[in-house]
Amino acid sequence: MTESHTKSSLIHSTFSGLSSQYAAAIINGVGQLVVTGVLARLLTPKDYGLVGLALVYTGLASLLSQFGLGVAIVRRPELTPRYVRAGFTVSVGLGLLWTVVVYLTAPLVAAWFENVELVPYIRALSLLFVLTSPGFIADALSQRHLAWRRLMWVDVGAFVGGNAIPAIVLALLGYGAWALVWSQLGQALVRSVLLLRAQPHPKAFRLGPEIRDLLRFGSGLTLARIFNYLAFQGDNLVVGRVLGVVPLGFYSRAFKLMMFPVTYFAVIVTKVLFPVMARLQGTPDKLRQAYYTGSAVIALVSAPLGALMVIVAPEIVQILLGPKWTPAVIPFQILTCGIMMRNAYLMAYCLDGALGEMRKRTIRDGIYAAGVVLGSLVGTRFGLTGVATGVLLAIVANYVVAAGMSLRMIQGSWSSYLRSQTGGIVLGLLAATVAIATRLGLRAMEVGAVGVLLTTTLVTAGMVGLVIMLQPDVVGEYGRHALRLAATALSAKLQPRGAGRLQLLSRGLARWH
Repeated sequence: MTESHTKSSLIHSTFSGLSSQYAAAIINGVGQLVVTGVLARLLTPKDYGLVGLALVYTGLASLLSQFGLGVAIVRRPELTPRYVRAGFTVSVGLGLLWTVVVYLTAPLVAAWFENVELVPYIRALSLLFVLTSPGFIADALSQRHLAWRRLMWVDVGAFVGGNAIPAIVLALLGYGAWALVWSQLGQALVRSVLLLRAQPHPKAFRLGPEIRDLLRFGSGLTLARIFNYLAFQGDNLVVGRVLGVVPLGFYSRAFKLMMFPVTYFAVIVTKVLFPVMARLQGTPDKLRQAYYTGSAVIALVSAPLGALMVIVAPEIVQILLGPKWTPAVIPFQILTCGIMMRNAYLMAYCLDGALGEMRKRTIRDGIYAAGVVLGSLVGTRFGLTGVATGVLLAIVANYVVAAGMSLRMIQGSWSSYLRSQTGGIVLGLLAATVAIATRLGLRAMEVGAVGVLLTTTLVTAGMVGLVIMLQPDVVGEYGRHALRLAATALSAKLQPRGAGRLQLLSRGLARWH
């Protein structure tokens, strides 16, 4: 296989993966918004706070139940059936172990949080481990094989059939917080079943030296993931422990709204890029180019989107959650200010995973987690606004640390890295300016919340798109490179179908420089 063929195959796999994952993201994203809006009107902040606090603990335990097996399966150069069976054995064994551990420790955790109401919720959610562990290796194998379309339908089916429908039905029947619990369990069960059907693999248990190899890799990765989890959930832990479950309910909804662009954009980009970057680890120039290009794509989307979300935050909360969730507005705005830097950090996470730099990831995530927890603790003196501000400062610090470590790994420069994000920052400032002016004008005309949100979004998106069309250089060198790659992949995909206008468009983009 020639180098050009390999490069073309990687490009096609990457952008095919992105298109498939974003098809799922659109469905899941719309579904999540609908479910979030419906449940916010049926449940109380206390319901969300109780289950959110229980999930903080079970989520941390789930990292230990995985033990880094997924990344070990994806990264291993040669994967024999013995390693697959060993991975399945470890996954199922750890799932059973942690179900027992979480169930038995529920009273201790509830006592630490000073809330005995948590016990039944934690014990019920302990079943997540036995439900997710059978499908864990199938998930990793699908990622290894770049089977993004397969994962797309698995995620859609699991969300709709296992989460959305049960949650809404149970909430309507008056089950309160239990609607959230059973929907979590339902989604885990359906996803494992679909994964096992979509990605068959040897399921016989195996105890051998392969387990030691997998655990050796996973031990360092698991510690890093624990720190990473604390960085993402440490603020929720602090809010629940210090301020209580009702403030946590407000904060968790603000955090969830902020995380939509992270979950349905940046995480997908890095999830698709991870196996590609792992394949490029022996070619420094291509790896460096991939890192800069990925950073540019993230900045070009997340900066304008984040700016828009900050400006129309009151309307987003009012429409999606309802008027009783107004205390979530300011924390949502503050957290969203750091969305580009939070997304950029995921590129560093993708890079050191591809290169196997687990020690550096562990150190960085430890610093990040400490910053989030410390910032949250100090911020509790000023309520949810203070917590969100403390977390934002931790994100800024982590952005600098993560970028510095990544640039050393790829032998890159700060000038090139910042240049890759300049286009996104410029578009973000433009989006903020247009959104502020549009929203103020609409509010002065006493337009309703729905009208303000839709009109401001359309005007801002239209203006950003117009600037890109008239001044394409605004996206920067690496942004143009990403557009050319996307256009090349699109042209190849459309070629057999003779899609006239789209084909001409993709060719035009490919020549864009």
